[in-house]
Amino acid sequence: MTVLAATAIFMAGFVMRHGLSNAVDADEIVPVALLALRFGRRGGLAGALIAVLLAATWELGHQDAAVTVIGYVSRGLAFVFVGLFLGSFMDQRHRLERALITYFDASLDLLATADSSGYFTRVNPAWEATIGLTPEEICSRPFIEFVHPDDRAATLTESAHLADGSRDTVKFRNRYLTADGSYRWLEWNAHGSPGDNLIHAAARDISTQVQAEQQLASNAKMLETKVAERTRELNDARAETLQRLARAGEYRDYETFQHTERVGAIAAEIAERLGFKADQVELMREAAPLHDIGKLAISDTILLKPGPLTPEERQIMQGHTEAGRRLLSGSRSPVLEMAAVIAMSHHERWDGKGYPEGLTGESIPLVARIVAVADIFDALTHDRPYKSAWPVEQALAEVEMMAGSHLDARAVDAFFASPAAGTSNDHIRAAGAEQTAKERSEIDALVSAPHGGLEVFGL
Repeated sequence: MTVLAATAIFMAGFVMRHGLSNAVDADEIVPVALLALRFGRRGGLAGALIAVLLAATWELGHQDAAVTVIGYVSRGLAFVFVGLFLGSFMDQRHRLERALITYFDASLDLLATADSSGYFTRVNPAWEATIGLTPEEICSRPFIEFVHPDDRAATLTESAHLADGSRDTVKFRNRYLTADGSYRWLEWNAHGSPGDNLIHAAARDISTQVQAEQQLASNAKMLETKVAERTRELNDARAETLQRLARAGEYRDYETFQHTERVGAIAAEIAERLGFKADQVELMREAAPLHDIGKLAISDTILLKPGPLTPEERQIMQGHTEAGRRLLSGSRSPVLEMAAVIAMSHHERWDGKGYPEGLTGESIPLVARIVAVADIFDALTHDRPYKSAWPVEQALAEVEMMAGSHLDARAVDAFFASPAAGTSNDHIRAAGAEQTAKERSEIDALVSAPHGGLEVFGL
């Protein structure tokens, strides 16, 4: 058809004209351009040759003197240039088209073009190899029908971005239906062409990758669970070790057995009332029971002596604070670090009359001030070789009287606000006011006793 059209234009132009000129007319160039566009460079050169021959034939038949030799040469060069230029351009385009078609057909990626109606207009053979459906089957249904129901909303959203031009390119994943009814994971890279209302997309089957990712995530979760279980086991083992270590400090004195655990529980309640964070409260619960661990360094002769201690023996007894610090310090464990501070300073007094360093007020570490309150209360309310247990209300009254002199008033207030106190401050004050002279005398004697008065069980 192109050859016939070009020939017709050539013939009509020469038949209808009355003469030639040195300028090239459009009816001479158009047929050459048509042949070049249709057949490439060879067609363009053939058209140029035909045009030159027809022009020469005209001259032979009409002997038009208006056309000079230069006119014929320029006319011939124009024909050749148009034929070569357009022909070469079309040859290059045809090569690119063939390369694209070859890539389209041979690509392992899933290539597709979709129109504004939601149908694929073209898909490459890789689709059939991947999902088992023929191109005709894929193009006969809206592409959204192949998408997993859970992925359709996201797919339509991304398609809308391309259709309205709000985004040039989108990347996303979805699951695509296969011939056997299962789904394959596809990863898409699509771009829109608003001018012709088309979407050009390339997809890759990543089902194996997704399965590996899911397996990896499952393994990570399982490993996390295992680590958590192992961490709990280690924490339980650590807590048990600390508990047994604390009990070892009392093992030689059965009367004080479980004293350490009670001190830890009461100290934790006081710390919570003072605003300690949850993890710090737990540290206190584990560290406080180790306050008297230094007694392991004290001989039974002094530790279990039923009578008063001599000044030399009392000095040795007081050395359990420094022994405890040496035993517990130097560790990177937060529990042992706190326990070392408590062991060293829990016998310091607010008024500076304690030991081993004679610290006063807030120069005494807060954790040690807290344990001092818990230690005194528990010691007062339980039997010891040198004393019988006091009634709880009497012990509470004594603790309140020590606030501001022997004990930190803030720690005492927090103690009374905790469940460990078990009664109201008013009731305690009343109990203290009703102490008989005999009971007050017993308390004074206990405080000043050379052996273990309050110094042994917390002061």
